[in-house]
Amino acid sequence: MTASICRLTLLAASVATAALSPPLSSEVRAQASAFQGAWLEEGGACSGVFIQKGAAIAFRRPAAAFAPAFIIAGQRLATPLATCRIVRMTAQGARQMLNLSCTTTVSSDSARVVFALAESGTLNRYLGPEGGIATRYQRCDRDSLKPP
Repeated sequence: MTASICRLTLLAASVATAALSPPLSSEVRAQASAFQGAWLEEGGACSGVFIQKGAAIAFRRPAAAFAPAFIIAGQRLATPLATCRIVRMTAQGARQMLNLSCTTTVSSDSARVVFALAESGTLNRYLGPEGGIATRYQRCDRDSLKPP
């Protein structure tokens, strides 16, 4: 009974938060569209992490919990074990800061990621907006999901 009450409370809180959050502006939606797709840390095999599911790309199941991969679709960012709603996206120079509201099977929390698109078509993820070393991600498409 207590677990059911906790789940209902969490659901009510997430619905209330979603209702109070303003929708992304058209400018932010346009910026976010550049990040749409499935991304895997450079050097990995897309076909080992993702599968084609109808017209979309999804994570293979069972999911590799620590796979350095994510999918951005619409206002959602998903990792193998978490689903996040993009709450706000702000530019700082060439970098985009995404504020996220994320949910896993055991908790909900906020997170922040800093991305920048590279001229090569890859995506760089930084620890902060000020500089530092980037983790480079490659975009996985339908052709990259075919077995070698």
